[in-house]
Amino acid sequence: MLIQKNKTAKASVNRSLWFRLISYSVVWTLFALILGGYLLSLTFKETIENNFDVRLNSLLENLIGVSDSISEGEITFYRSMADSRFEQPYSGWYWQISAEDEESFRSRSLWDQKLDSDLDTPASQTRFSRAIGPEDQKLRRAERDITLPGDDKTVYRFIIAIDRSEIDEQLDRFDNILIYSLGALGLGLIAASLLQVFLGLKPLRNIRQSLARIRTGVDAHLPDDFPMEIQPLADEMNALLDHNNQIVERSRTQVGNLAHALKTPLAVLMNESERHPGQLSRVVSKQANIMRRQVDHYLRRARVAASTRVITSRTEVWTALNDICRVMAKIHRDKHFTMMPTGGDVFFRGERQDLEEMVGNLIENAAKWADSKVIVSCQRKGEHILIQVVDDGPGIDRQVREAVFIRGERLDENTPGTGLGLSIVKDLTGLYGGEIVLMDNEPHGLLVRLTLPAAATNS
Repeated sequence: MLIQKNKTAKASVNRSLWFRLISYSVVWTLFALILGGYLLSLTFKETIENNFDVRLNSLLENLIGVSDSISEGEITFYRSMADSRFEQPYSGWYWQISAEDEESFRSRSLWDQKLDSDLDTPASQTRFSRAIGPEDQKLRRAERDITLPGDDKTVYRFIIAIDRSEIDEQLDRFDNILIYSLGALGLGLIAASLLQVFLGLKPLRNIRQSLARIRTGVDAHLPDDFPMEIQPLADEMNALLDHNNQIVERSRTQVGNLAHALKTPLAVLMNESERHPGQLSRVVSKQANIMRRQVDHYLRRARVAASTRVITSRTEVWTALNDICRVMAKIHRDKHFTMMPTGGDVFFRGERQDLEEMVGNLIENAAKWADSKVIVSCQRKGEHILIQVVDDGPGIDRQVREAVFIRGERLDENTPGTGLGLSIVKDLTGLYGGEIVLMDNEPHGLLVRLTLPAAATNS
């Protein structure tokens, strides 16, 4: 039953208009922000990498431009590369000129290292790629095949490589700024959605309040100042109220006419019975009086409109349990009954006689099977009360525990009883939306756990 209530509560949440609107808004906002953030990050990354490639290509063109010709097995330069980082060892800025079966010419920054060069794959146009450089640096490189004056037969591979850490830092910084910015924007949009839904559904809350005023008799109709999207609903409800009032009034009129039509024949019967005394007249007079009282009773009920207020029953659990244990101790003098303290007042949301019926059956059943003692405890757990009855008897096998709740089922025919006790407890517990569970008690015996709805502590 508790599981069914949880399912019902979950289904109620899923049917909530407020929940739907907020869910759709949050999902769409997150989707749009994530997609937009991804596209912005991708665009920024492409822009940064394109600018970096342009820079690499410019440096490659510069390297090719300053290279003059082959002289005595070495490449001569008009001037050195403009950036001093090409002279600093392992600075992350490198150039290299390679040829098949020849020693590579490389920048001073490479020191004793050299860049891998796949000379078998031609690079007639500038080609960009990633590579691992000295000290595991992540490099972005540009390379192109060039022939130099003085050696038209040898194809040289010109390579410029720069550490990517510079652009990676820019990308990480941009992504962090983007995440924080879009996160703040997302929170703002969700807050705006909450406010929008709250204000947008306010007229529906006003309808509920107006219906409550109608139900209590304060107003007769819904007001006519709702927004134009909701006013037609209010008009239809007012029309329904008017129609219902007409039906009720017509029914009252018909009941009154029926009562008036019956009163006259009843009066004639009573007069005639008085005029002709005897056994038959006494019977007629008696039955006529009964009919008149019934007519007057139902006529008053039809004419009086009263508001009924439902008051939930409330029972103090500790007092009821204590009374039951006191009675059981007198019946089963050979058993010891113990009441565990509750730690505070606990109230059951229901009738005392129903609580005594449920717990009484459990305690009586425990007393019949216990070897020497029965322990009863009670505590509040949120919106429920938890009553436990423990005995030190033989217990019940797990395979047959469900069978004890079947009406008339008895596991031991030699023990007095009708087999209805636990079945009654099961039925009453279900009506109150509670739960009863049979468990093993250590080291032996049975523990019965009864869960019931709790009432407020204060009256």
